[in-house]
Amino acid sequence: MNKMLIDKYLSHYTYNENHHTIIKAGAKDCFLTAKELDMSGSWITKILMKLRGLPTTDLKLQGFLQNICFIYIEEDPYKEFVIDASQPGLKIFWNFYFKSVSADETVVSTETRILCLNAKTKRRFSVYWFFVRPFSGLIRLEVLRLIKKKLRPTQ
Repeated sequence: MNKMLIDKYLSHYTYNENHHTIIKAGAKDCFLTAKELDMSGSWITKILMKLRGLPTTDLKLQGFLQNICFIYIEEDPYKEFVIDASQPGLKIFWNFYFKSVSADETVVSTETRILCLNAKTKRRFSVYWFFVRPFSGLIRLEVLRLIKKKLRPTQ
């Protein structure tokens, strides 16, 4: 398997979450659409963000990241980008990965990896993750759906 950028930042982790979809578009178009994605049209995302007390004023990916103190840290153009969401006691990285299947078909995946840096953090985070993981997954699935919809509204 190809080494991904996310491996550079967090190759070993306590928890992770993966989602993917196949989009009938080239990797470059998928990558650029994901980077410029506007989630404001997603009522699911808005509701889940409000429930978590997160801002919903700017739901374009770059504004959203800035508003919740995530850091866009690196990209391999048209292949992957990585976001740092680390907090005290936790290393958290989130990526989008774009794998060409053909000239006009791409597997777009997203993965979140979490490393608990000590036992106390792991105990606390495991309870949090139990409740938040399904909703976090919904947001990531919604992001993938929005990328697909933007590129191919009839898919």
